[in-house]
Order: sequence, then structure tokens, then C-alpha cells
Amino acid sequence: MKTKSLIITLIAILGLCSCGKSKEEKAQEMAANYLKGVLYHFDSYEPLQTKVDSSFVALSTDKEAIELTLDMLKLFQSANEYVEAIEMAERSMKLWSPNGYSSEYDKGEYRKAKEERDNNQRLLDKTKDRIQNQFSKIKSRQSYLEAEALSKIRDFNGWKVYHKFKSLNGAGTLDLFGEYVFFCDEDFNEGSAYPKEDYDAIVKVITAISSSDDIAEMIEAVQEEIY
Repeated sequence: MKTKSLIITLIAILGLCSCGKSKEEKAQEMAANYLKGVLYHFDSYEPLQTKVDSSFVALSTDKEAIELTLDMLKLFQSANEYVEAIEMAERSMKLWSPNGYSSEYDKGEYRKAKEERDNNQRLLDKTKDRIQNQFSKIKSRQSYLEAEALSKIRDFNGWKVYHKFKSLNGAGTLDLFGEYVFFCDEDFNEGSAYPKEDYDAIVKVITAISSSDDIAEMIEAVQEEIY
């Protein structure tokens, strides 16, 4: 009788264990908790697909590396704006270029354009230095992560979760479809989250950085990835 009771107890325990939440269910719950603070109408939220993969130590899964890359992309955007401003100012300088017939107004417009050009050039030079500094930080992070992976310390670092869903837009009139990529620890505590489109772009840049020795090489690699 005792043996039979033990078997029944064991079966009951195993049954309880089998009723625990699956990885996908835990991931979906984690995603829903995050999206509560993101969506316009969370009450209309409907999960469509959740996929869980193991996450390992790498630049493309490392929150610090991703944040550094995002900051660098913002700097590139600023640099592009400065370049456009410089080109516009130089066109104005050409238009108001002093000659023997220039009025005081013409000369004043030329000086304003030149000041605008010089100011944006200074900002561009500073931004280039910041981009280089950011690139160096990412490369340092790459070296650290590669050493960590080789040492077999914390090679597995949690879960990568893909989550697709739909919910109403801000006006509450149309269903919008969304896709997010999450990184979380072994217990499905959310560590970072990115719209999938943004994350895919980040990965392309990170891939280019990891295979490049300098900024010029990285830009060429990114262009090859995109075009």
C-alpha cells in the first residue's frame, strides 16, 4: 500500500509540474506586461505569435552594445544634418559672393552664410570625434564579449523573444500589427525591448561594426548590407 501511495503521489507531482506555464506562455506574459505601457489601447491587444530562442553572449544580444549603437546612429543623423546645412550655406555664399558690384546687404548675407557654414563645420567635426569615440567603445565591448564567450562564462545569457500582436491605433479606429524583439533573463524578466524593424537595422550596423577596423570600412559594410 505504501508503494502504491508513493506512486500515486509521484504521478500527482508530475501532473502538477506538467501544468506549469510553457516558455512561450511566460514570454507572452512578459511581452504583454511591457506593451501595457506602450500601446494606445491595451484593452484591444491581441497576441498573434510568440517565439522563444536561446540568447547567447554576442554584440547583437548585448544591451550595452545595442544602446551604444543606437547612440552612434543618432550621431550619424546629426552629422548628416550638419553636412546638409554646410552645403546650403555654401550655396548661399556662392550666391552672395562679393564682387565689385556688391551692396552692403549682399556682403552682410555673405557673412551670415559664411558664419553658418563655419558653425556647422565645427559641430560636424565634434560629432565626427564623438562617432569615433562611440565606435571605439563598441569595439572594446566586442573584445570583452568575445573573451567572455571563449571562457565559457555565462555563454547562455537568457532568452530572445519574438512577439507579434495587433491592437487599435491611437484613434481607436484601425487594427495595427506590431512586432517586437525582447531580451530577458532565464526567468523571463524583461531586460530590453525593441520594435523588430529597429532591431533588424541595429543588427545590420552591429554586424558591420564587428567586421570593420574603422569608421570608413564600417560605412561601406553598412551600405553593402542595405543596398
